[in-house]
Amino acid sequence: MKHLFYLSFLLFLPLLMRAQQGVYIAPGARIQVASGEIVSIYGNVVNDGGFGSNQTSIINFYGKSWSNGSGATLPDESANGFSGKGGLFRFSGNNPLYGNLGAQQLFGGYNASSRLGATFPNFDVNNRLGILLSDLSDMKVRNNLNFSSGHLFLNGWNLVVGNGNPGTITGYSEQSFIITGSSIAGGFVYREGVSTAAGKVVFPIGTSPATYAPAAIEYTGASDEFRARVFDSVYQFAISGLVNKLDFTNKTWNLARGRTDASEANLTLQHMDADEGRDYALHRASSYVTRFVNNAWDYMEPETFPTTGNLTTTNTLRNATMHVRRFRDGIRSNEYFTKASILYGPYAPAVFIYFNAWRLNENFAQLEWSVSRELNNARFEIERRLDNDTGFVKVGEIGTLAPNGNINTRLDYRYVDPNNYDGWSYYRIKAVGRSNGRVSYSEIRAVPPFLRIEVFPNPNRGQFTVRIRGEQTEVSMHLMNSLGQLIEQFTIEGGRDLRIDALAKGTYLLVFYEKGTNRLIRTHKVVVIDR
Repeated sequence: MKHLFYLSFLLFLPLLMRAQQGVYIAPGARIQVASGEIVSIYGNVVNDGGFGSNQTSIINFYGKSWSNGSGATLPDESANGFSGKGGLFRFSGNNPLYGNLGAQQLFGGYNASSRLGATFPNFDVNNRLGILLSDLSDMKVRNNLNFSSGHLFLNGWNLVVGNGNPGTITGYSEQSFIITGSSIAGGFVYREGVSTAAGKVVFPIGTSPATYAPAAIEYTGASDEFRARVFDSVYQFAISGLVNKLDFTNKTWNLARGRTDASEANLTLQHMDADEGRDYALHRASSYVTRFVNNAWDYMEPETFPTTGNLTTTNTLRNATMHVRRFRDGIRSNEYFTKASILYGPYAPAVFIYFNAWRLNENFAQLEWSVSRELNNARFEIERRLDNDTGFVKVGEIGTLAPNGNINTRLDYRYVDPNNYDGWSYYRIKAVGRSNGRVSYSEIRAVPPFLRIEVFPNPNRGQFTVRIRGEQTEVSMHLMNSLGQLIEQFTIEGGRDLRIDALAKGTYLLVFYEKGTNRLIRTHKVVVIDR
């Protein structure tokens, strides 16, 4: 009887199509498309029964909407209906009877949480205007999801690929991929059975048709289910707080998994260069994948340099950038990631781009610094450590010049510190936030003790005296010619006069170093004229 129903369906289906009618499969009824058969459906489909397909069969769907009911199945040729190869369900937008119907709607009939419902054996996206998942329904593809043209819009719901294994996704590129949505509440792409044997498992996702932002995972632990999505903007607290549009890419990736063990994983993230913040783009070469942990985006030294994007089945994307980060402690059950420049701290009160300090005279040191932006900044504190100190201490402060502590353009600052210490001094600048307790620091600069140097006469005719005062430790003085060659070297302790004779015409440089540490103290130019 089943065989008879199957034959009658194959004979009757073309008549339905020529009559421009849809297909309805009642509860308890089942059709099965034989191996090698190609079936085309031009109207809508409501499947409340079983729509089966054997290996190498093709079902071309040209209708506007397909709906799998709560009791629907999509079995393959295997005895259990889901462990075989099955046929290919191709959704195409150019309907030969009705013309281009636009985007197609799919009620998948699957529930990713309960893991129950209809599952397609293989699915091909072949609609340049896209396929949209309908409300209240997820979708699952057991074996292969292929992109021939267009996008698959999750519309807030979920897509599962694989059946005890990750399955395969093919044909994806910056022109065809899965759109998880631009908001923080978008749908996930699940890949089942990810393990070492699976190799690199790619999630070809993006937030809109113009913003491809895929992820890939290489996982060394026991088989596990991973899921990923991506949304626009980088928030201070991952999904809330201030949005930073300068220092990061405009993308946040949300990855989750089923297990909680700490197996090592490599995470690859790729973004289109057009999605970069202004300051991030300037320092792309020193950018890295940052993880939201302990209520902040973490800092790290980049392990690898960013490269052009190759998470595509077409040519390498020259207008996309890809990063890889290794997580030796694994990826936890639900985490957020984005990309930041190493030069910028996450929501630091100020971003330092220049700092220098030097001795003005015996009693004062000059400090100058510049910032590229300030965010909710209150003040700058000047911190100093002397040779005999165990740590930095605050020696002064100045308020921010930024209106309300916020500015996105460069500001320059200057400070003169009273300092007559006869040893080495070390300075750094601390930016302090207005209310959130955030701080950021400049680099550390060393200021030598005051060293009074007199050279007379200067210019001279090859004979001159060097008088040195003010240094309490041994000093090494190098006499260098204009080619940087060492002519003579002297060791000086305390005040001393040195007589230099018989130098040829030219320009020379006296270079003074601290003897014990070889730190540069000062330089002085000497000019020898004709004798």
